[in-house]
Amino acid sequence: MELRHLRYFVAVAEELNFRRASQRLYISSPALSKQIKDLESELVVQLFNRDTGGVRLTEAGATFLTGARRTLAQSKHAMDLTREAAKGRHGGLAVGYVEPILMGFMPECLVAFHRRFPGVEVTLIELPLREQMAAVASGAVQIGFTLTGGAGLPAGVQHGRIADSPLRAVVGREHRFAKLKQVALADLVGERLVSLRLKAEAISPHRELMQQIFSGRGLKGRMIKEIEGTEAFRANLASGLGVSLVPAIGGLAHHRRISMKPLADTGPDLTVGLDALWSDHSTSRIAENFVALLRKVAGAEKLCSEAANG
Repeated sequence: MELRHLRYFVAVAEELNFRRASQRLYISSPALSKQIKDLESELVVQLFNRDTGGVRLTEAGATFLTGARRTLAQSKHAMDLTREAAKGRHGGLAVGYVEPILMGFMPECLVAFHRRFPGVEVTLIELPLREQMAAVASGAVQIGFTLTGGAGLPAGVQHGRIADSPLRAVVGREHRFAKLKQVALADLVGERLVSLRLKAEAISPHRELMQQIFSGRGLKGRMIKEIEGTEAFRANLASGLGVSLVPAIGGLAHHRRISMKPLADTGPDLTVGLDALWSDHSTSRIAENFVALLRKVAGAEKLCSEAANG
């Protein structure tokens, strides 16, 4: 039995006339009659009573009609979902997440993505940046992130630029630097420098980045203290117990007790690039759609941050 047999049967059952049903199906009446007889032979059940008074469903035929309609509807639903999945409009997507970097634009991206693709369920999985490449390669997540120019990508993992974000000096609102239009790196090294280390990280990539910047420019200051956990890091900055450097599009940009100041210094080392990661083996349109929207939202967030802090 094939789906076409069900379609033929439903057409005859609804028309109760082989000629009209054959016209509806664009096949000949003899061919339609043979298909129905084949179906009855396979079921070993008579589905229709045929006499000079016309065509009528048998009791078994009426029962079969209910099941046939349900099966055809389920088949259509499955085909529709498959087509929607092929267009990236249905399914699921697991996305690696790091709050300090992505909080600035990820919420807006999720809202916009759900509005545009309501049939896709996005799950955020919090992972340190250093673990996201391996997570993408293993299939634990479909989308991950890394800082541009970081460690080499494992085989089978592709990347694409999401945003370039200038680094900003971050200080508490009561800090004397909060009144300045710009802050020089040379002034920062005399302060208590703090960096963020996520609880799942053995070492802080944030501290390494700051150390590279200062040492690369020949600036020597105090040792950079690692603060474990995003909330503790924010609290140190907001209370004036430390200063730091963070990307403009990061999650600290909108904190009411923290001021982000443009740097007086310039150079490529003061811009952080953020790349999205995905697997070679995943040609998911869902992932493609999500990355495209990330680029759009992250770019808009960068402009907003620059306008607010410039």
